[in-house]
Amino acid sequence: MPNISRVIHLGPSGVSKPDRASVFMKLEGKKISASPHIGIKAELKDITLIGYPEEDSADGSIVDQGWRSFDVLPGSEQVLLASGRDIDKVAAILVVNATVLLDPPNFRAMLESPDMSESIGPMFGEHGGLIIKHFLGSRWGKTNVGGGCYFFESETDIEAYLSSEFWANVSAETPWENVTYEMYA
Repeated sequence: MPNISRVIHLGPSGVSKPDRASVFMKLEGKKISASPHIGIKAELKDITLIGYPEEDSADGSIVDQGWRSFDVLPGSEQVLLASGRDIDKVAAILVVNATVLLDPPNFRAMLESPDMSESIGPMFGEHGGLIIKHFLGSRWGKTNVGGGCYFFESETDIEAYLSSEFWANVSAETPWENVTYEMYA
């Protein structure tokens, strides 16, 4: 299995890389032109993405500092494997967050189910330019917040993905509300 982050923090720009972080990206907010079927586009801002290789290595001191912190849920590796793309080629990131209307253990259980684990990789990995979808579940704070952190090869690929029939169907069928979209270079 590929080695991907187990915890992702999204926070303000201008912070330093923590010692135990394996991923550190300064992200520039970009305007989304596509009109997704459901939800709103968040205001433009620059952020920092920090990834940790193990759950116990994640810095918990940021909880009260306005950061968003997520566990990377099962299924993410299958998307990377199915896409066949190089994770080092990421040039654009899409963050989709929402209030999940399933209890978080049930959402996690759904992603871990044999049916889902067999189909999740091909379901997402076949989309142009999509390298990996990190399935997200809130780590601290509001535990019913989830979504995805998608690594793409280009901003154009994100626009095409958000305009696709696939995304319209997935977003309409997902049990969630208060959906927001953010795009970064």
